[in-house]
Amino acid sequence: MSEKYSGMPMRFAHTGVTQYAPENTLEAFKKAAELGCEGIELDINNCGDGEIIVTHNSNLGYMTFDKHLDSLKDMTAEQVKQFDIPYRNALKLHNPPVPWTEHLGGRRVQLPDGDLEDRVTHLITFPEFDKWLSTVDYDLTVEVEFKCTGMCDRMDEILASSDNVSQYIFFSGDMDVLNEMQEHYRAKGKPEGLRLGANIRLINDETMAFVKNADLYEVGLNNEAFTKEDVDMLAEMGIKVFSNLGDYVEWWAQLAPMGVTGFKTNYPQAYIEWWSSTQK
Repeated sequence: MSEKYSGMPMRFAHTGVTQYAPENTLEAFKKAAELGCEGIELDINNCGDGEIIVTHNSNLGYMTFDKHLDSLKDMTAEQVKQFDIPYRNALKLHNPPVPWTEHLGGRRVQLPDGDLEDRVTHLITFPEFDKWLSTVDYDLTVEVEFKCTGMCDRMDEILASSDNVSQYIFFSGDMDVLNEMQEHYRAKGKPEGLRLGANIRLINDETMAFVKNADLYEVGLNNEAFTKEDVDMLAEMGIKVFSNLGDYVEWWAQLAPMGVTGFKTNYPQAYIEWWSSTQK
């Protein structure tokens, strides 16, 4: 690399670096920190005992490849953590796909025949993630996507003993969750340093009505669904823009000129390789 990456726009490793470990697992997050990503994005859900688990879906089938497993709400966090999360078929391609394939919904890549991958890992609770974050030797920013309602009170308990509050951005793409989050912190006050976001995806009358009445550090917008003028408009409101994925060179090239602060990516290494090639 001819120059060191400036850190802008910030690279948020989407659910960790999933070329190396299943998404939303500690191993995927550790790789993001090892690669020096400016941020990571993770998902959280609620277990039946009220503990918060780091995972995208409300059932374990998504991670274990068994769609008939019970809901997280029928299990305690300790029960959830006992299930093996296989690496096999869970790792993404090392290089980004062409743009149209990114939206097909396929999240996993079949390993070649004869490639025996028998490693497994396990899900972690958010307190366990918070404990790990304290060991990272730089200020890694973490976008925490709330996937269901009913987690704010437990999060208050976790943050009360956390040294990492200022590294977190709490957000959601679910309007019910966003409204609950805004109402909760409006009533109780935010822990010092905590930032809030909203994945509004598109700018329209409904989403802007929410934005104008919310306490927001950033909004997430879909790739190619916004312009520099939109970024400038939100900047005048004191709100930063994060791009939702858009993992292809043509979009990456637009991020910095538009003034985007950060972007979610499934391919942080490929991005740096591309960026480095533009510096020569």
